Amino acid sequence: MAAPAVAGAAKAGLLAWQNRHVLAWLLAILLGIPLALALIVVVLLTGAGSTSAGPGQYRPSALALRDIPAAYLRTYQAAGSAAGLDWAYIAAIGKIESDHGRSNRPGVSSGVNFLGCCAGPMQFYIIGPRGGTWGAYGVDANKDGKKDVYDPEDAIPAAADLLKANGAPGDWPKAIFGYNHSPKYVADVTAQAALYRGELISGGGGGLGGAGNPDAAALARNPKITFSHPGPELADLRSGRVSPKLVSLLSLIAQRHIFSIFALASDHNPGSNHEAGRAVDIWMVDGDNCFPPDKSGGCWQLAQELDRLDGCLHPTELIYYFDPGPAPDSFAKGDHDDHIHAGYDGPLGPKRYASSVTPCSPQAISGSG
Repeated sequence: MAAPAVAGAAKAGLLAWQNRHVLAWLLAILLGIPLALALIVVVLLTGAGSTSAGPGQYRPSALALRDIPAAYLRTYQAAGSAAGLDWAYIAAIGKIESDHGRSNRPGVSSGVNFLGCCAGPMQFYIIGPRGGTWGAYGVDANKDGKKDVYDPEDAIPAAADLLKANGAPGDWPKAIFGYNHSPKYVADVTAQAALYRGELISGGGGGLGGAGNPDAAALARNPKITFSHPGPELADLRSGRVSPKLVSLLSLIAQRHIFSIFALASDHNPGSNHEAGRAVDIWMVDGDNCFPPDKSGGCWQLAQELDRLDGCLHPTELIYYFDPGPAPDSFAKGDHDDHIHAGYDGPLGPKRYASSVTPCSPQAISGSG
């Protein structure tokens, strides 16, 4: 929820300690800091579930298109563009606060929340002599003659303005913490935003960015991926043997590359992250065979992109014949002269992953034995 206004404070500095999730989030830790994005030009967004975006923004991922109502998605993108912010962070807050207005909790569509302080799909503070953060940042963005905290067309642009006043895009963790004073809230918003990002439009240096689709069945049908051992590999995907974290990573790679998978869970020697469904071997990228290894082909390019990938999908185990560095969890091994190994460390042994597991959750590593 948006932090309340402080009497007498300047609009850009309105912060106060309010946290409705303290008991649940005392032991939480901050996940990390994604790259801040450059200023974004205003773009015209048309059509349901539009994938338009300004320079430096991401298209919505397949998950975002499924989860975010079309009108909300357009409003998140427009608000982000107008404020020069990454729309995915704004959408992540909308997801966590009200499930994009779909929540039946008190205060979302009328009244106030159970603490008696906050209202609307973005959960602005509305109490206090000056109307809290809504009094300071509320806008009539849709020009209907009133500032309506329950109207997403007003609330979402106001949330973007509040985030910008709190430090975005230069310091997103600070900005999100200003919205709700909890490290766990910052972690949750950061992770959700990563899931909502699809292909990077521009402004990201040509590397991998965003988050892929965690749907294993969709990955199995992806025309940009070929399987060297389709029997066991497709069975792995369809039976829940592959972690949604790895599925999302492979889907993200497929947004930029055509590639071939050599090994997943069942077609690799046991006793590694492969067996646990958290590792993949890739042997061809954009028509370039990884053997013999060199530093100019598609395999080397992908290895470097994976090394520099931000967020929860960054591999904690990245191996190639050359060290793609500088990440400390990337390294070179002579017996990896014909493939890239990318995976995630965790408990070994065969695992299963429920379809409800999200890529950035602990269950995407631990699975079930």
